[in-house]
Amino acid sequence: MSPKTPAGSFAHTGTDATPWLLGSAGALLAVGGGAICLVRRRKVNGDDGQPES
Repeated sequence: MSPKTPAGSFAHTGTDATPWLLGSAGALLAVGGGAICLVRRRKVNGDDGQPES
């Protein structure tokens, strides 16, 4: 007697969320990179947020 192949489809593994995860990760990287650029630009111009004494 040979083993029976189960009927139906493959298991749902959640791969349909991959584009959303990649898009979110890219957006977070872009926001973080922009924040770093703004902070560096502010420090280069001499405005570090501290009052002059």
